[in-house]
This record gives sequence, C-alpha cells and structure tokens, in this order.
Amino acid sequence: MIDTRNPARPSKTFSRSYVAPELQAHLEKGGTVEEWLGGRTPIASMARISADRLEGDAIGVGRQHKNNARNAALHNCAVVVCYEDNNLTAAKREVIRPAFLQMLKDITHGYEEETDIPLKGCVAVERERVWRLPRDFIALQDALFMNGTGTFIEDRTPLNLVDDDGTIIAGLVTSGAGEAEVSKIRKRTTRSAKDRAEEGAVPGGPRRFGWLGAEKRAGRLSNEMKNPAEWPYLIQMVKKRADGRSWRHITGWINQQKDSDGNPILTARGGKWSEQGVKGSVTNPAWWGGRILDGGIIRNLDSDEPTLGKWEHAHPEVDQVGYETWKQIMAGVNANRLHRGMKNPDTGEAARGENTRVGKYLFSGILRCGRINELGEVCYSKLNGNKATGKNAKYGDYYRCGDASCKGVGRRVAMVDKFLEDLVLSYLDENFSGIKPQTARWRGEGKLGGLISQRMKIKDSVANGEVDWGDVRDVLTRLNRNILALQDEQQEHLRTESKRNLLRGWSRTKWKEMELDEKKEVIFQVLISVVVLPVPKERSDKAPFDPDLLQASWRKDKTVKAQE
Repeated sequence: MIDTRNPARPSKTFSRSYVAPELQAHLEKGGTVEEWLGGRTPIASMARISADRLEGDAIGVGRQHKNNARNAALHNCAVVVCYEDNNLTAAKREVIRPAFLQMLKDITHGYEEETDIPLKGCVAVERERVWRLPRDFIALQDALFMNGTGTFIEDRTPLNLVDDDGTIIAGLVTSGAGEAEVSKIRKRTTRSAKDRAEEGAVPGGPRRFGWLGAEKRAGRLSNEMKNPAEWPYLIQMVKKRADGRSWRHITGWINQQKDSDGNPILTARGGKWSEQGVKGSVTNPAWWGGRILDGGIIRNLDSDEPTLGKWEHAHPEVDQVGYETWKQIMAGVNANRLHRGMKNPDTGEAARGENTRVGKYLFSGILRCGRINELGEVCYSKLNGNKATGKNAKYGDYYRCGDASCKGVGRRVAMVDKFLEDLVLSYLDENFSGIKPQTARWRGEGKLGGLISQRMKIKDSVANGEVDWGDVRDVLTRLNRNILALQDEQQEHLRTESKRNLLRGWSRTKWKEMELDEKKEVIFQVLISVVVLPVPKERSDKAPFDPDLLQASWRKDKTVKAQE
C-alpha cells in the first residue's frame, strides 16, 4: 500500500491506497476475501480531485469512493481496494500521480501487491478522474488488456476499453482533454495572470504571512486584507533587515516572539520560521504593494513608477517602510538569492533560489544539535558540514548547527567521522555479518516471459509468411508497450531489492568499495540520529574530543529483522 502523507508536514497533496473499509472489517473478524466477494468481481475504486478546497480534509475523494462502491454493486462488482490522488491534476504530463501508477501495476498483475487481494478492473465517477491525457488512457487500456478482463465502470456505465475502436482516444485528442488544448489553457491562464498583474489585481495562491486568507461569505480574496495579528511582525522583520540585521538574527527573533495568548508566531503554513522563509517574506515586494512579472517589478508605462496593487500594503508614513526600503534591502541581497521570479541584474537570468549543494560530509543529515536553545527547548536541528576558511582553516572542516534560534553546537569533521565510522562498522559487524541476502521474487516474471514468447511467435509467423504484417501490426505495437512497461517495473523492483539487501552479507571489504552516497545510505539505514551535546561550561572549547558527548540512536527494527 502507498501513503505519501507526512504527519510532520501536513499537506493537501497526497496519494494513498488502502483496503476497502467493508472488506477490511470482514478480514479483521477472521473472514476471507472469497467469502466476502461471494462471486462478485473484485475491482479498484479510483478517486482523484484536482484542487482540494477543504483544507486537505480529502472529503472530495471520500465522496467519490462512496459513489464508486454504490455503482460497482449495480454490476455485480465489489470495491476491494481504494486508490486516491488528492489535490493532483491529471492534465499535466509532468505531474506524477503515485496512486494511479500503483493501480495500473496492480491491475496489470491481477492483484494488490502487498495483500494479494485480486483485482479485475476499476470504477470511477467519471473517466476524467482516471485519465485526461491520451498516454494515461493507453496505459490503463494496456493494464486492463494484460489483466484479461477489461472491466471499467464510469459512474453507472460499464465501458469496454480493451476493445475500443479508437473512438475514446480520438475524442481525447480532438476534445478539450487533449494535450494541445491543455497547452492552450496554460497559455490562456498565463496571459490572464499577466493582465491581472499589470492591472494591480489581488494575486491568488496560498495565503501569505501578514495577510488574511479568503473568505467567500465576506467576499474577501486571499492576500487582500492585512492580518492585524501578523502584520506588525512582518513590518518589524522588514525594518530589522533594513537596519542591517542578518537573516539568522531576524529568524531567531521571530521564533522567540509570542502573541497575546502566549502562542508562538508561526508561518502562514503553521510552521517554525527558517532563514529562507524570513528572506522570502521580506524580499517579496507584495508588502509595499509591488509585484514581479517577467523578472522585474511591474511599472507604469508612462511614469516608469511601480504599479501599486489593489490589496492592502504598507503605508510609508504609517509603517515607516516602503518601496525605497525594499530597494535598499535588495541592494544588499546576493544576486543569486533574489526573491523568486526576479532576474539577476548582472546575468539577466531568473533567480532559481539557493543552489542545493551535494553533501560531501559523511554524517551530515544524521547529526542533531543537543543544546537547549533560546526557546528553552532541545534544538535537535541538523548539523551541516562547513568548510573551514581563514584563520580556522588549519583546524579542518567542521559540523555546525544552523538553526537561528540556537547559539550552535560545533565539532570538527575529522574527529566525529572517525569515531562514528568505527562505531557504525562495529555495529554492522555485530548485527549483519553472515546474513545472506534475500531477494524477493518479482511478481511479473511469468507475465513478462509470456509476452516476450508471444511476440517471438508472432514475428516468426510473419517471417514464415503464415500471417500478414498488417494483420498483426497493432497487436505487436501493444505487446511492445506492455513489455517495456513490465521491464521498467522489473528494474524498479531490482533497485528496491538492492537497497533492501544493502546490509545483508555485510563485510568491511564491502564498505571500502562503496562511494560516499552509498556509505551515507548504509548509515541512514542503521542510525536514527546522533545527538551532539554542547561542551560543558567548565571545560575549554579547546579540550580534547569527547566521544561521550555524541549520543547515537539505532534503528532497532532493522537489527531485529536481520538477526531473525
């Protein structure tokens, strides 16, 4: 089963699959799938919604599943597994829909991968919930063909997709669901957005810190009116940056602030502030009424002055900050770190945000800060590797906590890596040596072999003159597509198994032959974290390295499974 939800970072956008609640209840009472089906055809319920406007409650997909179960019963079918892509569009090629892709694989093989519950097709309230692009329709058609049944129910109507004569796919290409039409819609949307921006209209999108969200009953748009509880803090952040304070200082300050009820001042998404988040709010011209379009600030064509938007923004006389303040701030911002959408004045290229550097330190990402921060909490932020420069270069690179609310904990890379590497290797020797690798059999071997054999027989028949090429061309085209899809799934399975067996058959020789990224993968599989405690006050910062100040937490579940 798949579930892309992250409790630590809740989002409207997620994909998941699960056993149908009615079937799950029957199984928990000791019943079997066959008993529950009672001769009905087992099918999947596919639900998708492009925009979850109910704060991520997934009510829309829930309603679709309810209707799907009701409609399936009309045709002696029963929903056994539910697949859902919440807040995901099906009209863009670049958008990945994990639940849809997993459903295709399960229908292809005829059963759900983890539970072995049989699947003979799917049901949806409308075909657009399943596909909108021709390639997705073809992928579903191929999956139903390889399944052998081709059961697909749209609302209350069963459709034979396997034997489609081209009517559906032709409709996709010529109707508004075709990719050409989708491209036109995108251009139309972009053009409309530009027109609205030039007119100073209130921009859409998620709520920004400092403004209120949308309220339909009051006729209020999102980001149109100031949020009285947040606005003073936004202005104060702007003033602090204009006074020369660092992003780190401002981040630490805002994370220490409390509202009248004693609650922390959180971001618009309800999280803790980061330096990047502070930088994004302060450098966004929206707070003074400006807006970015085509890499620059929108300006009046006659006066060349910035066009002020029709949303509430800072008043220079009241808030003591404005456009000139923003220009002063931007002059001190590194050209590669401009606000999203602005062009580098030197290169003319649009800013892409900060570059993500590939980690070159063995334990970066595992180390956690154990200092009590200025909020009175254990920091537990990641320690990142830093290159030593200047007078400190002779001491070597170092790990350091980068949280703005913490005074920071630091250790030299060489000493930490040497100690922890020996610790990890000893742990691996004790728990994983002598354990043989176990590769799970891929469920599609028989199906793939059968298709390849079938293709060879057809080609031999054509070569021997037994059949005409024109009669088997379409069949071969479909066979080739199916074989390629199964071969891709096979390679994905092998990669997953290789990762799962990374620790089995362990030896130190294996470690020596690994690249840095492979070693880091091993470390992440056995270590949860290593908390780095601050040096006690009574000791000097130049005191010898103390390994007792490193507290490792191991992934016991993997160790137990390995020993079993």
